[in-house]
Amino acid sequence: MDVENLASRIKKRGAKKVLLQVPEGLKMKAIDNDIVSGLEKHGIKALLSAEPCYGACDLRDSEAKDLGCKLLVHIGHSDMGIKTEVPVLYNEYRIPLDPVPLLKRHAPSLKPYRKICLVTTLQFIEALEPAKKYLQSAQGGRKKVFIGQPNRAKYPGQVLGCDFSAAEPFERLVDSFLFIGSGVFHPLGLAMKVGKPVLFLDIETRKLRDMGNEKRRQEIIHAAKVHKASESRNFGVLVSTKQGQMHAAEAEKSKKMLESKGKGACILVMDEISPNKLMGLQLDCLVNCACPRLSDDSAMFRKPIINPEDIGRL
Repeated sequence: MDVENLASRIKKRGAKKVLLQVPEGLKMKAIDNDIVSGLEKHGIKALLSAEPCYGACDLRDSEAKDLGCKLLVHIGHSDMGIKTEVPVLYNEYRIPLDPVPLLKRHAPSLKPYRKICLVTTLQFIEALEPAKKYLQSAQGGRKKVFIGQPNRAKYPGQVLGCDFSAAEPFERLVDSFLFIGSGVFHPLGLAMKVGKPVLFLDIETRKLRDMGNEKRRQEIIHAAKVHKASESRNFGVLVSTKQGQMHAAEAEKSKKMLESKGKGACILVMDEISPNKLMGLQLDCLVNCACPRLSDDSAMFRKPIINPEDIGRL
């Protein structure tokens, strides 16, 4: 990370004391790469938040204000347009990637797909235009490639765990979606939202995966959760106080729907949603009105976790 540039950007904001917020995967680098000490050499007092950080939906602006910081420096994510108590400086984290060699390697597998929508995460957003240019020139220019503008995310083609709007509107126009990046969470999340094939060009394994089998597996697991939920009596409706994850109206609606079905329901509000905070509560099932990632953590919570839209199936 270019600490000199970051310090310059902070100084332009007139801030002499800042709170640094860094995602888990980069937190060690904040210390090992001397980001904190580097900023302090420039006369900027830097405090490092030790709280977990899950994205730009999870801003520690209230803490920054309470600590007397004039700026929250949020590293690794892009602005989602959330209003905050102190200004936020977003220091995005990008990874250089030339996708063309991998696309050439998997050209035979991509050949059947003539209309493709490209998506990725912030880290690899700069790979989309080169990928589009290459794919559109392939097969004598017979491919059409789309990159959509998202609702919550910032850049064309960018997806979040809670925002696949850069892709969903193109389902009628394409015969496949292509996610370029790393980690199965986002391509699988997209596959669960659309009916067309989702291909995952994994830059770590250098393989091209069709997410169809994993999607079917997840659908079976989710159906089992919903079935178990239908037999449950007492429900906890989870709400996070993180600004980008606070869906209180959805929680109220979910509670009413559960009660109309003769279920007991209680809205549970917390910042970090974790199993230990639910210990001692006699709950059979949880409804996720917070972050989509929670729905993958049923084993950790030892209870089925369903989504608000599943309540109608109980």
